[in-house]
Amino acid sequence: MFGLLLMGGLSSCQKEDVGLSDDQILESNKADILDYAARKSLGGSMTSTGVYYALNKASGSTVAPGVGQEVEFNYKLYLLSRNSANAVIETFVDSTYATKSSYVYIVANTPGLTEGLLKMNEGDQSYILLPSTYAFGRTGAGNGVIPPNSPVRIDVKMKRARTEDQQIDEYLTANKLTPTEVTQSGLRFVRTLTNSAGATTTPTQTLTIKYRGQLLRATSAFDSTGTGTYSSVASQFVPGFAEGLAKLRVGEKATIVFPSKIGYGSTGYQVIPAYAPLRFDIELVSAQ
Repeated sequence: MFGLLLMGGLSSCQKEDVGLSDDQILESNKADILDYAARKSLGGSMTSTGVYYALNKASGSTVAPGVGQEVEFNYKLYLLSRNSANAVIETFVDSTYATKSSYVYIVANTPGLTEGLLKMNEGDQSYILLPSTYAFGRTGAGNGVIPPNSPVRIDVKMKRARTEDQQIDEYLTANKLTPTEVTQSGLRFVRTLTNSAGATTTPTQTLTIKYRGQLLRATSAFDSTGTGTYSSVASQFVPGFAEGLAKLRVGEKATIVFPSKIGYGSTGYQVIPAYAPLRFDIELVSAQ
């Protein structure tokens, strides 16, 4: 997620993973974070999970993210470690996303970065200090750039918080897709090929289809039939996909975009995050 910029020559006195328990690592990280925050006079507070949040610059906006929304933000990443004088210091690691946007879906009761983001309003700039448990864990990252068990500081600027409907509508506009129909469930249906002579289908028929599915911010598919086809009854598909497919006659094509409530919901599935709206390009080849 952090788009880590690999660099050589970083040295650190951070302890490597030498068999400490998760609780011991967390308590050590929390102590380091509190020492650092006090020395820097950050003026924030630590949550029960060990995440430290401090507002750096308030925007004056009252628009805050909520569970199920997508947050767009910028950040810089710093390593926290103890120097030879045993003082906790920050070391710059990565600014890949200082101007390039990063995105995350807000999931309920998720410790870590989400805790800090939920305390922010649009335009706010904040410091979020994370124990290694919610950063790079026991493995570290970047071939030693981030050693194992290292806490980090993330300097965050929140740009926007958007509902799924906002994400979908902006996506359709940006991609010049005009819905043929918007259903009560939130499905946006765009018919791209009509076949008025094609047969309609019933829920019990086996449908042979071609499809390609992608996340709205992705350029590649997370699943596709490629040059082949897939056959199943409609009840085997997620509700949004089944609803869109039911609107097609044999031989027709459509692009459908639908919210997570008729997709993979608040849990997601494999590479599909929780609360992610989805796009599918579908073709109904035959029905039996």
